[in-house]
Amino acid sequence: MQVQELIEAPSGSGGATSGGANWLMRLAPPALSSRLVVPLLAAILAILAIAGLQYAGSLFIPVAVALLLTLLLGPLVRGMTRYGVAEPVAAALIVFGALSLIAAVMVVLSAPATEWLRRAPATMRQVEDKLRTIEPVSEIQATATSLARLAGVGNATTPDSTIPRIQITTLGRGPLERVGWTTARLVSGILSILFLTYFLLASGSMFRRKIAYLFPSGTHRTRIKRALAEIEGQMSRYLLLNTLISTGFGCGTWALLAAIGVPNPVLWGTVAGVLNFIPYVGAFVTVVLIGIVTLATYDGTQQVLLACGGFLLLDLIKGHFVSPMVMGRRMPLNTVAILLSLLFWGWVWGIVGAIMAVPLTVMIQVICSHSERLRGVAIVLGNWGAQRPR
Repeated sequence: MQVQELIEAPSGSGGATSGGANWLMRLAPPALSSRLVVPLLAAILAILAIAGLQYAGSLFIPVAVALLLTLLLGPLVRGMTRYGVAEPVAAALIVFGALSLIAAVMVVLSAPATEWLRRAPATMRQVEDKLRTIEPVSEIQATATSLARLAGVGNATTPDSTIPRIQITTLGRGPLERVGWTTARLVSGILSILFLTYFLLASGSMFRRKIAYLFPSGTHRTRIKRALAEIEGQMSRYLLLNTLISTGFGCGTWALLAAIGVPNPVLWGTVAGVLNFIPYVGAFVTVVLIGIVTLATYDGTQQVLLACGGFLLLDLIKGHFVSPMVMGRRMPLNTVAILLSLLFWGWVWGIVGAIMAVPLTVMIQVICSHSERLRGVAIVLGNWGAQRPR
């Protein structure tokens, strides 16, 4: 009976237009339409947001770095205000004091870093020559040479001068112009981060109150204020503890390499501390750099194994004992979420995004855990299994 009405309704006399509209409404119920339209709109908005983050990275990266620095330095500013120091003064002392400390570290490390970069080609040639003397590597090289000879690659008799070459010259910016643009963008980004961090710290809880006032009801305002204060506290604690762990890890690497006798242990300890913010990938890059430097410095492989093995032991102790003991038995994110965040933020913002990937994802997880609608996202990102957050 219903099928017959749907078929006959558009052909009825005196109301073809209204009958057709009713037929379409019956054919596509509102529940089914909303069930399809809402996810489609959400997917479109997500794609547009990701494209906007990637396209406007020069705008969003300073804002994200300043926000993370505000959460990191916020407890220090609040601690100084308890002793009667005004928030703008405390923010200026903290921000410019941290800037002076970073500048001093960069001045100390600039000379060894510049020297290492200058000698990098010669160092890589030394490492390549020493790797050829190692028996397993030499056997692999001999096998590769034999396969190339059988394939006819190694017996090419045609001189290079007889091979026609096509050289394409492109018109673009010269090296000096590219360096100038890169330096200008770097300086402008650093200044933006510096002043934005200062004003965020100097404003105190003003933005938190302004966000709460967007909600009309007093009960909602109180809940929003409490949730924002909890989010800020959790993020500040995570960033502060993670920074302390990275600093201690860098100092431990410095002491290890200094005891072995590796040149410039302060430089490699600093590199280890900075790259510690990138899980898994940072440790891999650091151990490769330490192996290259040690192999170029010493003739035998004993020091190389000692340096790399000692660093991996430090990383093992840090990951399985120090971090769980300091930050709690339940880490904020699971392993899959960490790897996906590294891939995503590294693809969006490059090396800066890879360094900020875990803090940004932790922030998203904490914010979602305070929303009933987004709590499923917090469960997927979190490390508590199927247990629902409180």
